Amino acid sequence: MSSLSRLLAVPALMLSVLTGSVLVAQDAPSHTGARRAGIDVLHYEFRVDFPARAWPDTIRFASTTTARRVNAMALSLDLSSALHVDSTQVNGVRVAFTRPGDSVRVALPKGGNDTVRVAVFYRGLPADGLIVRRDSLLGWTAFGDNFPDRARQWLATVDHPSDKALVDWIVRAPATHRVVANGALIEESPEPGLPASPLVRTHWRTARPIYTGLMVIGVSPFAVLELGETACNLAEHAGCVRQSVWASPDRRAALPGSFARAGDIVAFFSTLVAPFPYEKLAHVASSTRYGGMENAGAIFYDQRLFTVGSPGESLIAHETAHQWFGDAVTEREWPHVWLSEGFATYFAALWTEHAHGDSAFLAQMRGIRAKLLKSPITGEKAVIDTTLDNLTKVLNTNVYEKAGFTLHLLRREIGDSAFFRGIRTYYAAHRHGNALTADLQHAVERASHRKLDWFFEQWLRRPGYAEVDASWSWNAKTKQLSARIQQGTRFAPYRLSLMVDLTTASGTVKHVRVTVPAQATSTITIPLTLSAKPRAVTFDGDVSFLGVLRQ
Repeated sequence: MSSLSRLLAVPALMLSVLTGSVLVAQDAPSHTGARRAGIDVLHYEFRVDFPARAWPDTIRFASTTTARRVNAMALSLDLSSALHVDSTQVNGVRVAFTRPGDSVRVALPKGGNDTVRVAVFYRGLPADGLIVRRDSLLGWTAFGDNFPDRARQWLATVDHPSDKALVDWIVRAPATHRVVANGALIEESPEPGLPASPLVRTHWRTARPIYTGLMVIGVSPFAVLELGETACNLAEHAGCVRQSVWASPDRRAALPGSFARAGDIVAFFSTLVAPFPYEKLAHVASSTRYGGMENAGAIFYDQRLFTVGSPGESLIAHETAHQWFGDAVTEREWPHVWLSEGFATYFAALWTEHAHGDSAFLAQMRGIRAKLLKSPITGEKAVIDTTLDNLTKVLNTNVYEKAGFTLHLLRREIGDSAFFRGIRTYYAAHRHGNALTADLQHAVERASHRKLDWFFEQWLRRPGYAEVDASWSWNAKTKQLSARIQQGTRFAPYRLSLMVDLTTASGTVKHVRVTVPAQATSTITIPLTLSAKPRAVTFDGDVSFLGVLRQ
C-alpha cells in the first residue's frame, strides 16, 4: 500500500519451482502474533447483512471458518470485543463460547487430524476495519480497510498473514448500492419478498487463498467503468484479466485517466514475473487510511485521489505489483513486510523504466534514495526489524524506499539475468503461500551461483547506509587510474559495488564497475589501461550507490 501523505508529498512519477528446504538461516519469529497451533484455516465464508435503512447503525455478520486441525481442542478467533456475539456453532451444532479480550474462543469436539467448521454470529457497527461513513451525495458507504491486523475489528478470523485461506463473500445491501469484493462475481440478484425496501444479494468467491489483511468489500452507489479484457493469455485463469474502475458517479468524469494504462501494467508484470494470479482486477475509489491498498483482485484507492490526472501511473503500478508481491507471495512474519512493500516500490520503478525510459527510471531511483537518506529510521532500525512489537509502526521508509533500493543494488550486483531468474524462481516456489527473506536469498543465490550472506546482512539486517568520500589519481608512468574510497565512521564499513565513469582524453566514456571492500579506506586500481589522463571521472553514474557519496 501507499500512504496518502506519501502520495501527496511527491510528484506523480515518484509515487509510487524450488520447494526444497531453505539452506540459509531463518530469522527469529516476530513479536506480532502467528498462526494458531494445530490449526490451518482453509476457507472463510462471511455473510454481511446491511439493513435497508438510511444509516446502517447495526450490521449483522456470520463468519464461518473451515479449518484443518491436528489435536487442537479449541479455536480462538480474533474479533473486537465491541461487537456482540449472539451464538457459535461447530459443525452445525450450537456450542458455548468465551470472549477473552478481542477474541472468540470456541471449544472443539474431541478428535484430531480432521476438518472443523466454526460459525460465529454477531452484530454491531464496527469502529474500524469496516469503515462506514455518511456521505452527503451517496447516503452512506462501507469499505473494508484491514491492514495490517484490523480485520479483527469486524471479521472473526485468524488475523495474521501466515494463515491464508479461500474466502466467500455473501453480502445483502440496499438496491441503491453495489458490492465489490475479492474474487469472481458469482451472484448479484434481488432478494425476494422485499418490495418496500429492496435488497440485493451479492456473492463473490476467490479461487486462490489470501490473507486476512486483503479480505475486503466495498459497498457504495458505484458507477463502474469497464476497462475490458486485458493481458490476454497472461493470467493463471484461462483467457484475459478483466479490469474495471469502481467510483462514485461524481468521479466518473475523471476516468479512465491513468487507468487507461492498467492493462499494459498488468501485461508487463505478467511477462516479467509470472501470470496474473487472481480472477479479475477492480480499481476502487474507497475510504481508506492509505493512498492505495493492494487488496487481492480489488485495489482500494483513497477516493480523494480520483481527480483529473490522478491516481497517477506510479501508484497504480505500485498497487498492481503487490498482486504478485504481498498478495500471492505473502511475508510469513511482519518484520519481513519489505518483501511486499520493497518489491512494490521497486517494481513500480521498473514499470517507469519500461514505459518511460532510463532517464525517468534513474530520476525515480534518485528520489527513492533521497527520501530514505532523509529519514531518521534508516539509521536507527534494520529493514528486517526483529524487535517490531507494534504494528502501527510496521510501515516506514525502511520497508519502502530502503528495501526498494536494496533490490536495485541486488540487480546491479548479480546482473539482470540472474536477478530476474531468481525473482521468478522465488515467486514460483511461494505463490499463494508465504515466504521469509531467507527464501528470497536462497532463490537468488541459486540463480547467480553466488553466496550472498554478506549482501543480505549489511543491507537488510543492519541499520544505516554507506558514507563515502571518493577521489581519484592518475599514474602517468603506469597509465593507471586509482580510486581512493574512504568510508565514514557512523556505520560499519560496507562492501560496495561502485560504477566508475571515465571520460578519456579523446572524449570516449567508459563504464567500469569495481568492488569496494568493507574497510575504512581502500585504494582500488581501475582495471583499464588508458593512453592518457582522463578528462573526467565520476562515481555512481548509474544510481546504484546506497548512501551519501562525496566526490
